[in-house]
Amino acid sequence: MAVKTKSTDSSYGWVVLAVTFLAGFTAPANMAKVTALAPVVMQTFGFGPDTLGWVIALFYVLGFVMAFPTAGLINKLGIRNVVLIAIGCAAVGSAMGALTENVTVFMVSRFLEGAGMGVMGVAGASAIAPWFAPEKRGFPLGIWAMWVALAMCICPVLYGFMVDTLGMPWQAVWWGTVGFDVVVGILFFVVYREPADPQASEEEAQPHGKAQFGRAYKNKALWGLALIFLFDEAAFMAINGFLTTYLTEQLATSLVFATAIASAFGVAGAIGAPLSGWLSDLLKTRKWILLVSLVVGVVYTAVVFTCQDPNLYWGIMILAGIVGGFVPSVIWQATPDTVEPDDVPAANSLVAFTQNFGMFLGAIFMGNAITAFGWSTGSYVSLVPCYIVCLVIFFVTVRKSLR
Repeated sequence: MAVKTKSTDSSYGWVVLAVTFLAGFTAPANMAKVTALAPVVMQTFGFGPDTLGWVIALFYVLGFVMAFPTAGLINKLGIRNVVLIAIGCAAVGSAMGALTENVTVFMVSRFLEGAGMGVMGVAGASAIAPWFAPEKRGFPLGIWAMWVALAMCICPVLYGFMVDTLGMPWQAVWWGTVGFDVVVGILFFVVYREPADPQASEEEAQPHGKAQFGRAYKNKALWGLALIFLFDEAAFMAINGFLTTYLTEQLATSLVFATAIASAFGVAGAIGAPLSGWLSDLLKTRKWILLVSLVVGVVYTAVVFTCQDPNLYWGIMILAGIVGGFVPSVIWQATPDTVEPDDVPAANSLVAFTQNFGMFLGAIFMGNAITAFGWSTGSYVSLVPCYIVCLVIFFVTVRKSLR
């Protein structure tokens, strides 16, 4: 049964949502640089899909390493300071990547840029959830769940346009994210405030207790959601990482067309995230929305790297929107419901860890699967089974626990 969660339920929560969303957006905006410009990056540094998998995967390492410590850091430093540290790491990493011509240094830069993925997964949802009552939380957390999808909507086409159409060097994209990170960091520092603040009511202003990991991790539904997220992100982000490469190398499309398709997939996911939140609040259920989305995931992974007509990808983007928008959104919505209010950062840390670890694994196994089996067989071997496993986990751990 879901745990009732206290909240301030204040209108300032929407301001917090907006500025936290921008802070979260910096992470996938940095992530999308290599995935969108993969053909250019591979040509510049002289490596193939297997090494590309490692370059993509390194972005997620600090994300999953930081997921658990972030909950403890929030207890000690507060959400504002933790987020600012993550944005600072991203800015430094972007500057390193823009300046280097050495592939090893480039990999290190991607490692630093990835700090925000793990930190924002924990800090973002933890910052937003207390401002909204549980029965009103689905829509705002659905909007928050767009933080990755919206970046994948805007950034690939923007980066592709800058490099392919305007003829700018790929380093210009890296310097652009440095500037964006700095501006957002300043804005977050000025605007963000903790849920318990002097302007809240006396009851709301009482300090929250510290998250207890042991208590939070006894919940079977939380583990089910976390494991589903791991396999979902392993498959979904593997697709995002190699989509432009498949379209340009296997179907001979232009980079502009390939990045437009990648952005269209992001648009669909960005629409799907708040839509799933609205539906979950309207229908008062999360589990059935999650189940349908996982079934769609099986279909999506079966066709995405076997389709031979580039124009059909405009239809496939509907599947991408359901999988990429609904699944993460429902998981972020449901996670706070599984634990005590003070344990939400601990619960989010587990979910953020499996999210980032799944992204890491997906980038590696997809690159190696392509090298070993080719695109079509590789997707059946490595991608489709991920969503079949998700369905098994759903029926074993989640179906009876979530509303």
